[in-house]
Amino acid sequence: MSLLLALIAILFAGRLILQKYHPQSVLLLTGIILLLIAHFSGWTTLSGMVKKSTGFGPFDVFEFIRDTLSIRLGGLGLQIMLIGGFATWMSAIGASQVLVRVTSRPLQRLNSPYLLLGLALLLGQFLSLFISSATGLGLLLMATLYPLLTRLGCSRAAVAAVIASTCAVEFGPGSGNSVLAAKTAGMEVVNYFVQDQLPIVIPTILFIALLHIVVQRFFDSREKEEAPSPQALQLTPDDNQQAPIAWLFLPMLPLVLMLLCSKLLFSSLKITLDTAVLISLAVTLICEYLRHRNARKVMAGIQKVFDSMGSVFATVVTLIVAGEVFSAGLKAIGAVDALLSLSGEFGLSAASIVLLMTLITFAISALMGSGNAAFFSFAPMVPDISRHIGSDVAVMMLPIQLSAGIGRTLSPIAGVIIAIAGIAGISPVDIVKRTAIPMLGGWLLMIALTFARSGHLLAVLPWLAIFLLLLVSGYIWRCRRRQTLSAS
Repeated sequence: MSLLLALIAILFAGRLILQKYHPQSVLLLTGIILLLIAHFSGWTTLSGMVKKSTGFGPFDVFEFIRDTLSIRLGGLGLQIMLIGGFATWMSAIGASQVLVRVTSRPLQRLNSPYLLLGLALLLGQFLSLFISSATGLGLLLMATLYPLLTRLGCSRAAVAAVIASTCAVEFGPGSGNSVLAAKTAGMEVVNYFVQDQLPIVIPTILFIALLHIVVQRFFDSREKEEAPSPQALQLTPDDNQQAPIAWLFLPMLPLVLMLLCSKLLFSSLKITLDTAVLISLAVTLICEYLRHRNARKVMAGIQKVFDSMGSVFATVVTLIVAGEVFSAGLKAIGAVDALLSLSGEFGLSAASIVLLMTLITFAISALMGSGNAAFFSFAPMVPDISRHIGSDVAVMMLPIQLSAGIGRTLSPIAGVIIAIAGIAGISPVDIVKRTAIPMLGGWLLMIALTFARSGHLLAVLPWLAIFLLLLVSGYIWRCRRRQTLSAS
């Protein structure tokens, strides 16, 4: 009964989100309904879920939301808001543009268009460490790399597909998903980045770059450029002046500080991510004053940080809270316990349960066009499941977290796909056709590497084989159906 109710809730929420309802409102409403059902059915005592009960069960639902908001605003929410504000200011002063422009210069020396595409993917994933917004980084690359690569012989669709893939593998301390994963696993985000993410992410990104080279060559051999490249998007700082070349180091400051003040280098120094961002803001403030010698102008720039923090709260932090309420509703009706009990009856291993959650997150992200909505909804359930099956939280969290970003890149309704398609003058579906094989290939390799590292690869190989069989069968059926339709 719990699993059936959970399935209905997931389908209900997913359908509304696909119909362009706001995901925060949908997840929050569905979570509230599930919590009320759990209360009135006697499955859960809501007073045990809050710090201080109101004395009336239905009111405790909203007390739980208040508790979640207060916790997230002071910890994880503050970090994500500061990251968003810092990234916005870096773009406003031109530091992000300088970083992209300088790092892309070596690509001009290469003569192979498809090798350029592979290196552009690697460059974009490197830049995603410092520019956390997928759409923001995509627009920056469309303004800088896109005209360069098209002039060097790459097709518009191929370049657009590669640029749309540059934030597919979300990793690093600047990623909101990474911060949430590390917090949920009870780890410092820099340790999660170095110890858990890098060994899996590096080979995955290299493999995706290789697949892009092969796939884009294949598609270009079948298609011809039908129109000249459109004018490049012009993204300039607010004052229409190029920032000094030294400003390219400013976006890197938070990551550099986090790495320096950790057990990896100087263990005597310990700072959190939000402290690193605040220090970086102070350094940037001094640099900007030395550049302009205008305190009023620099102070106005700082206001952009606070404005952006409010925007991040409205879009990201509220989504995290709504996802936690939805997750709490699923747990309150007993869906998690029922899933674990059912898996025990069918003899499913811990690795199989992790793979199941990874598949669900990947599929929902591809359908919704948002990796955050899926990951924020399921991440809070991972610690309870990991304790029940005796698995490490970080090991379970990593494939689920990475699947969210990769799945989003397969969605034609994702914001970054739509933005890039509009600038390139092509269809979002055409971009997804070119990203599908690299993303699926990278996703499968990521899963294989993750479970091989934890020693459970053999347990999930049959499930991966079934998934591949279904995928290939669906592709063959689609091709045959297209041939039948064209013949008729």
